[in-house]
Amino acid sequence: MSGPATPAGFPRVVVVGPAHPAKGGTAVHTTELARHLSADAEVKLVSWARQYPALLYPGEPRVPGGVPEVAEFTPTVRPLAWDSPASWVRTGRRVAAADLVVLTHVVPLQVPALLGVLAGLRSARSAARTVVVAHNVLPHEPRPGDALLVRRLLTSVDGVVVHSQEQAALAHAHGARRVVVADLPPHLPGGPRIDAPAGSRVPRDGGVRLLSLGVVRDYKGVDLLLEALREVHQRGFDARLTVAGELWGEAGRRVRELAGAPGLRGHVELREGYVPAAELPALLAAHDALVLPYRSATASQNAVLAFAHGLPVVATRVGTFPAQVRDGVDGVLVEPGDVAALAAGVLRLADGGLERLREGVQPPDLEEPWDRYLGALEEAARGGTAAAPPGGRLLAVAKRGAEHALWARVGVQRRVGEQLGARRLAAAPERRPVPSGVPRTGVLHDAAEVADAVAQARRLRLPAHPDAPKNWDALGAVAAVLTLADDGSRRARVLDAGSARYSPVLPWLRLYGFGAERGALAGINLEFGATVHRDGVEFRRGDVTDTGLPDASLDAVTCMSVIEHGVPVAAFLAETARILRPGGVLALSTDYDQDPPDTTGVTAYGAPVRIFSPADLRDLVATAAALGLELVGELTDEVLAHPERPVHWTRTGLDYTFVLLTFVRR
Repeated sequence: MSGPATPAGFPRVVVVGPAHPAKGGTAVHTTELARHLSADAEVKLVSWARQYPALLYPGEPRVPGGVPEVAEFTPTVRPLAWDSPASWVRTGRRVAAADLVVLTHVVPLQVPALLGVLAGLRSARSAARTVVVAHNVLPHEPRPGDALLVRRLLTSVDGVVVHSQEQAALAHAHGARRVVVADLPPHLPGGPRIDAPAGSRVPRDGGVRLLSLGVVRDYKGVDLLLEALREVHQRGFDARLTVAGELWGEAGRRVRELAGAPGLRGHVELREGYVPAAELPALLAAHDALVLPYRSATASQNAVLAFAHGLPVVATRVGTFPAQVRDGVDGVLVEPGDVAALAAGVLRLADGGLERLREGVQPPDLEEPWDRYLGALEEAARGGTAAAPPGGRLLAVAKRGAEHALWARVGVQRRVGEQLGARRLAAAPERRPVPSGVPRTGVLHDAAEVADAVAQARRLRLPAHPDAPKNWDALGAVAAVLTLADDGSRRARVLDAGSARYSPVLPWLRLYGFGAERGALAGINLEFGATVHRDGVEFRRGDVTDTGLPDASLDAVTCMSVIEHGVPVAAFLAETARILRPGGVLALSTDYDQDPPDTTGVTAYGAPVRIFSPADLRDLVATAAALGLELVGELTDEVLAHPERPVHWTRTGLDYTFVLLTFVRR
């Protein structure tokens, strides 16, 4: 197998996060991440001199005895201190020459320090890409203010890596622009498995020996396991449990209480305190199975650790456990928060069940998951703006500038127009002439039509799109909404599917008087982070194939140059048909050519480039018709012909044109 693949294009990488002498899985992960990145890059690990205030951390934050859990990474520096904001900013300035800065997010308490590092990067005019690796987007037991801090962090970086789909949804909900899900790669402390047959080191003074490993906290459900164990004993199955780890707070008190209760006394061993890495192989070898009775979870290495030492796993169906544990093969999966289900899961180890599961345990692959993880890190680093697909830092800045300039103009122009209209010094917005010259269904023929569209936008005092051909289909879409979807009241509810905040359709509709009711004009895009409003128009994260909107709730849907970027067309059309009222309108544009150029191997925005052909369009129209969307106009050979290719995509070197299709919902 080849070595780890460092994210391409980032020869100098800085990883910011906990490392030795900090204890725990996150410190081990950070160290191993730096080590894998260093295969092909110059890497520095930046860590903490003082990570937490002692009053807020109930345990000992450092490894006992000062022995590293994994080999330390060189170079590692420790300039950060929780109580020194100057150290945060200074660190950012000192690593400003990096090409990529990876920030490890564990708890909101450390977010101000990470924001300080980012501020230092900005003050030094760093060009580094920035990625947050979020082990928990929010803590399992959140406090007031946590969500605000996390949102500030996630909206300040180019990308975010999380370890489950649930965490991805949470990251998006807290403003992340770009979120990539990657399985947590193995970073196992403690050295190799003891060289002995499975089960041979387990004391046989009674029953199956179960192990619960790690800090005891409420979300880990160890109290539920103890209650389940009592049921197991009542059914005549002898199972013994070791709870190895620090017992924190009320959860720890509850576990101590249950362990000493009648029916469990003598069957539960509390091995309180942090388990040093060097002691893990012997501890695991002395048990038959690992139990993970979590009420909730994000990602954990403990199942992989158990498999590496030959132990089957009993786990709840939360976090990453369903992807790690094969029910009935190398472990048992049960529903979370259910004592009876846990008891039944443990009982599946009886009558030869343990031996069968032990035979199914396979040693985990310790390298290939890291290759995938570094690929995910690169994908997140490529990032992009919240409004559109990736395009580089300068382009992102330009797009944000264009967005703010556009909406500032729209707001001023609309308010001035309304005031002048009220005084009868100018035509009211609803009397602005309807765009003309673009057919409801047709093709952009030549450069002259592009010039005409730009000129018409200016005559109508509509802010022209800087990419001139895009004014043509935008004019056609706005005209379709005005003439087919609106009754003259300007109350139509319009969704721009796959929107960008700097594209023209929604700003132009706002200038025509639409959107007086908040949310009546909206744009959705999977690239959007937090919901924002621009002059009453709502932009939110959303999937054009699964909008979540009620049936028949919209008067119009526009979709400008979106479906060619890997969108499942049939699913999009079905969703559009569902959310449009009868008589509602879909105005759809896409890249087209009567004789499309070869795009084999050409990709953009993470998907193959597609230029629709006449046959593709006819298939699309047939699919739409079957869903109740009737084309306005016809797709004859004459309609689909074009003497020129007036659209040039510099990024791909392709020349083609646009097509506009308008449909009405039956």
